[in-house]
Amino acid sequence: MIVNKFYFEELKKAKIPFIVWIVVISTFVAAAGEFPILGRQIAGWAWVIPLIISVLMISRRPSRIAFPIRIWLPWIVIVVIYLIIFKFPYLQRNIMLLCPLIIGMAVSTSGIREIQLKGFLILVRLLLFALFTLVVIKTGLLFTGILPPITGLAAQSMIAALLCCIFAVTYSVNRKKDLLQWIIGAVIPIIALTRTAMIATGLTLPLTFASLKFKKRLIFFTIIGFVSLGLFFTERVQTKMFYSGSGTPDDMRLSNPDFYTAGRSRLWDLMIEEIKMRPLLGYGPNASEEFVLSITWGALTHPHNDWLRLLYDYGVLGTSLFVFCICAQVIHLLRRARRAIGHSRILIYAGATSFLPFVLFMYTDNIILYAAFFGNLQFTIFGLVYAALKTREIDDRYHFKMLSRYRPSNITPKENKFI
Repeated sequence: MIVNKFYFEELKKAKIPFIVWIVVISTFVAAAGEFPILGRQIAGWAWVIPLIISVLMISRRPSRIAFPIRIWLPWIVIVVIYLIIFKFPYLQRNIMLLCPLIIGMAVSTSGIREIQLKGFLILVRLLLFALFTLVVIKTGLLFTGILPPITGLAAQSMIAALLCCIFAVTYSVNRKKDLLQWIIGAVIPIIALTRTAMIATGLTLPLTFASLKFKKRLIFFTIIGFVSLGLFFTERVQTKMFYSGSGTPDDMRLSNPDFYTAGRSRLWDLMIEEIKMRPLLGYGPNASEEFVLSITWGALTHPHNDWLRLLYDYGVLGTSLFVFCICAQVIHLLRRARRAIGHSRILIYAGATSFLPFVLFMYTDNIILYAAFFGNLQFTIFGLVYAALKTREIDDRYHFKMLSRYRPSNITPKENKFI
């Protein structure tokens, strides 16, 4: 991937909405920054600033929202009801759950055409290049040439997985060179040694929602399988996988005392027992954090399993509504893909595919609270897609209106090629 003058010239022409720039820049800043501002780490501000700007945008032009917020209304309702019933505990955590939705709504108020979508795809290429450079520097690989045994770069790997969803789609539409971009993104979790991210990112290509031929999917599955197996038996991965430093794929079981979980498997077992006591409604918003703090004597604040977090906090009811909203969003996107063209179609498939790594990350991490790393950029894609579809409909109506002045009056909209 070469960053050249052409990219920057195209970005100037694209006139990408300000909120999109803010989200992309804040995503990188969150991944890069490790210094405090006003007593908070910069990663904390990286989701607050886009949120504030989004709220202001929505308040100025609510009628222009193209994002179908009704899809997520069941989840919004459950979060708000729980927040009120439990007298607004951990307000910040609840806002973080809804932050990506608000950003998606704000982005969708913009007038988006193909040139803006093309510019966004260039922008995420630059983000990928910057992210890869950042990871290489943070791990010390650039200076030592040696992969570190541990990195703590889970958030950066999440961003890489989301970007790989985009490049998996662009590759599938015969942009062969974009396979290199996907490989660069897939290498990031390998450098970072984040186990779930390696799997989640690797699956974005063979399981993309785009129209990739079955033969190619099978080939990529085979290649990724062999590469994964080879990586598994390296000393670096073996040390991360097992306390003893060695094991086989059959040993990757939570019940295996040698399987390295950093004590999380025991924590999860305890959470499951508590969930069984109040399975339907749960214990309330962010109650899981209090439980984790008490069990780990303050060593951990999160369960590193968002599925258990949701079940503990919102019960089967809330978790089921969350799953329903995800499924509804994917179906809604895929239906819109039928009448989308060009870059809109690419981003629709990328957005739908992004829920694959999202769901997998939820098993071992806190991705629903990592709005600055994944959710904000993910819903920015959704906002762009829906804004582009709405803008195209407005343009088509305008073109029909103009043409109707010069055509016989008996021509109906269905007979016009723009409809």
